[in-house]
Amino acid sequence: MMVKPLEALELKAFILGLSQLDATIPENIRMQVNQINIPVDIYKLYDIANSYPPLSASYTKILNCSHAIAKYRSKGLDSIPQFKPEEENTEIDNFVTEYMSELVEFESKVDNNKLIEIARKVLKAVNPVQAAKNVK
Repeated sequence: MMVKPLEALELKAFILGLSQLDATIPENIRMQVNQINIPVDIYKLYDIANSYPPLSASYTKILNCSHAIAKYRSKGLDSIPQFKPEEENTEIDNFVTEYMSELVEFESKVDNNKLIEIARKVLKAVNPVQAAKNVK
């Protein structure tokens, strides 16, 4: 089953966010994660991630990194010349460089066609943090 680009972004951010944690998630969060039905409930991952501060921190950083990568990839020449081109800040935030290599590696390893299957395994695991680390 093919996943939509925004859904793929959400799944990757959640899985990588889990993999960044040093400890297992609390039982109430794990139960919520285990109840997620992929792909129908992908939109619930955002709320779950934000309900647990350590996961929220890594999840948000990875989403921001993904957006930075997408912004970089989308840069191209306009077909109509601009009088004054928009100046872009070329400085990369520290969190982007910290997660950039992991995100690029994860994207190169995991085909979007297999992402749903991988996400299901991680989210249904007894220890989703360890399952996410194993995928990575």
